[in-house]
Amino acid sequence: MSDQNLRVFGIDLGTTYSAVAYVTETGQPAVCRNVDSLETTPSVVFFENESNVVVGSVAKNSAVTYPDRVVSLIKRQMGTEATFEFDDVTYTPESISALILKQLARDAAEHTRSEVSKVVITVPAYFGMLERDATKNAGRIAGLDVIGIVPEPVAAALHYEATTGAQSRTILVYDLGGGTFDTTVIRVAEDEIVVVCTDGDDHLGGADWDARLRDVLLAKFRDQVGPGTDVEDDEEFLQSVAIVAEDTKKQLSRAESRPVPLRGAGAATRVEVSRAEFEAVTEDLLDKTIEIVRRTLVTLEEKSPGATVEDVLLVGGSTRMPAVARRLRAEFGWEPRLHDPELAVAKGAALYALGRVVHRELETARRQAASASDARSRVTEAVEEVAARTGIATTTLEGLAAKETRTVLPKAFGVKLVNTTDPGWRRKPLQHYVQHLVHANDTLPTGVRELEVATLLDGQREVQIELYEQSGVVAGPDLAENKALNDGRGSITCPPALPAGSPVDIALRVDTEGLLTLTATERSTGNDLTVEVRVGVLSAEQVEEATKIVSGITVSS
Repeated sequence: MSDQNLRVFGIDLGTTYSAVAYVTETGQPAVCRNVDSLETTPSVVFFENESNVVVGSVAKNSAVTYPDRVVSLIKRQMGTEATFEFDDVTYTPESISALILKQLARDAAEHTRSEVSKVVITVPAYFGMLERDATKNAGRIAGLDVIGIVPEPVAAALHYEATTGAQSRTILVYDLGGGTFDTTVIRVAEDEIVVVCTDGDDHLGGADWDARLRDVLLAKFRDQVGPGTDVEDDEEFLQSVAIVAEDTKKQLSRAESRPVPLRGAGAATRVEVSRAEFEAVTEDLLDKTIEIVRRTLVTLEEKSPGATVEDVLLVGGSTRMPAVARRLRAEFGWEPRLHDPELAVAKGAALYALGRVVHRELETARRQAASASDARSRVTEAVEEVAARTGIATTTLEGLAAKETRTVLPKAFGVKLVNTTDPGWRRKPLQHYVQHLVHANDTLPTGVRELEVATLLDGQREVQIELYEQSGVVAGPDLAENKALNDGRGSITCPPALPAGSPVDIALRVDTEGLLTLTATERSTGNDLTVEVRVGVLSAEQVEEATKIVSGITVSS
């Protein structure tokens, strides 16, 4: 009989759909079905009233009649300071995501007849530290113990290895989700999964294809019903067409054309849309993904000269569109494979979660050992105990616990400096820029990166330090292409009469959990500053307040 206290869950918190998985007693990941007996749940929240919200398909359908009380695509807002107000209560992206997580946890508990507490939540590979911390906070606000955040392609690679037995392979994961897209090159080996490089766009996904198809349907509707029909004023009709567009997109992955009945704005008709039309109006979106793939391959060559991609995995429901595989085949000569696109991430997250728990159990056993031989004995006993408590074979547990995952920094970090290259800079307003010390695709932990700067003025009494994270696709120096970090600032006191140009030494490192540590030292006095930043939007107090609000809300589906 398995011990439910050791059951952990992997959650794919998607932009448009989410899923939860766990590892069964056979050692295989399984997806929890929701109350509709479906494996995925729409990531949509309907604020029905001040004390009750609805998550899932009912919420999605409610967008037709109550568009102002429904929130969707919230994942695109993670890591921002966006707010939403319903019934005089202000919600952040973290707290809205927490409501989705709360319903997912409830469905998983119903499915497994066990408590849902320890979870791993996945994020797009291209999510920066702000977005990752926001995701972790969403789990905390939902009352969950988030034992890890794992990039979606890493989870997909874990599931790929577990289901195919593939080892010592270099794979590229092409992940086209509902609202985000990224490409990640991963080396899969017997004892580790290593992220080599990643690239992407966190505002490009299947929802954009849906929007284009919606526009096509609306244009055809207008053409057929004639002038005098003002569809823009019929909010319910517009929302219904958006839902129909998503369903039609899925149908066009299997059929060459589809008839679509439309009724609204006092008119009704049936329009015909073809796959060729759909592919034509979305070709530029697909072009963007190909551009990102090319950038990823350039980075791969820079980091690992001569390396080649041996397998290409298609992850995310929108990769079922035939144009995706056809274009990758034409551009790169690959034979991409659909790898359980809607569920691979959740299943891989479940494997990762179990591996984390078992690894901690074994590390505890090692720390308690008095000698090397005692450590081996204790580890064996610990594995056998976990196997007895979960019903999972010891070999499976050992393999998951031994698997190391090494990832990369998704976005660059640096400090704000003053541009002094113009000889007349002192007579003009100061021009600032960001000097990056750690860069996107640097392996974590980064090691210490150093920079020497200097004071600007004679008698300057302090040096201000401000940390920034890359926000644009490319790590440019302009302030507009970067965002300042909360709590990522401080100052060093300088001695009197310090001449301009006196050196200040800056060092920055990022650990495997995303903790930034910056030190700055004024060289003549040794006066220094240390700033540790757990990158995030919400403070601990804000997380606590959001937790109280969410815990007092009834969530249903």
